[in-house]
Amino acid sequence: MTYRYVERSGARIAYRVSGAGPALVLMKNNRRPLDYPVVTPLAQRFRVLQIHPVGFGAGDRPDDYGFGSVGDQVLAVLDHEGIGRFGIWGFSQPACMAALVARSTDRAAALVMGGVTPIGFPTDGEMRRMEREPRLPRAALEFWRTYRSYDWHHELRLYAGAKVAYLGTADPAIRRFRRLRPVLEGIGFEYLEFDGLNHSTCGLGDASADGQRVAQVVADRLLRV
Repeated sequence: MTYRYVERSGARIAYRVSGAGPALVLMKNNRRPLDYPVVTPLAQRFRVLQIHPVGFGAGDRPDDYGFGSVGDQVLAVLDHEGIGRFGIWGFSQPACMAALVARSTDRAAALVMGGVTPIGFPTDGEMRRMEREPRLPRAALEFWRTYRSYDWHHELRLYAGAKVAYLGTADPAIRRFRRLRPVLEGIGFEYLEFDGLNHSTCGLGDASADGQRVAQVVADRLLRV
């Protein structure tokens, strides 16, 4: 199965489609793996679209583009595929991409953010380091600048769809995540921890039984929406 493409503002968004059922978007920022390992079981329950925005993964890499326009890009793909309502899921940076999409439309029935704290990331210090990092691709820097322009406590509180946030207990961000738990639950998130898993083994790219278990637990939540 090859990539499909949708052009927006002169550049192509890449994506792959698997399965049938309720639409579920998985955000991708890298070419590899070609498919997230969890797509195989998820595609038995959902119509899974793995979407690579412009500047990331298999998307086009123009020198100049509105790299923060992830919401409009995902909607362009969904419109092309004739999809109305959908759930959206990302892990690590793609979790923040997913949040941008969810805030941009009332068609997003559910938002899943894994491997990142939904509020307060990146911090001022983390953003300053990104600004100084000469190896950081322009697309990534412009994306983070756009993401940081929003008040995510406000945006996520207003978002009316189902919300799930999760992290492995061996992830270095777990202390920050736990401090946020009352806030996240207060604005409607379901809060999940996966015992003993780190940033890699809790992610969508993990092919082990641990990765499959995480996907199963989150998918069960999504099917309740």
